Amino acid sequence: MLNALRKSKQLSAIALDRLSDYLALVRIELKMQGRELKLQLLGLFAAVLCAFYSLLFIGVAIIVSFWDSDYRAIAAWATVALYMGLAGAGIALFKRHTGKAATLNTLREEIKRDAELVRESL
Repeated sequence: MLNALRKSKQLSAIALDRLSDYLALVRIELKMQGRELKLQLLGLFAAVLCAFYSLLFIGVAIIVSFWDSDYRAIAAWATVALYMGLAGAGIALFKRHTGKAATLNTLREEIKRDAELVRESL
């Protein structure tokens, strides 16, 4: 019984010592994730803006091409349908690639290693 208490006291000292390391890892990883997220959002914003303007002018070009014909209304509605289809495809692509984020992987691995060390020492 005393041996188990001695081991648990040693393990709690190790855990308290590692707590500062964990907090430092959290700070570093959150800073890295924030920087990466900012760059991703900037790139996404630029892509969305360019895609919006290109689709806008493609739609105008399609409608203008059929302006003097009997198919003007069909061309306008076909352009709207094309936009809706592209929006649906974009949403489906977003949902497919939105998964579990790889946040705090290093911290998670450190905690797993420490837990394994505690299991081995018991």
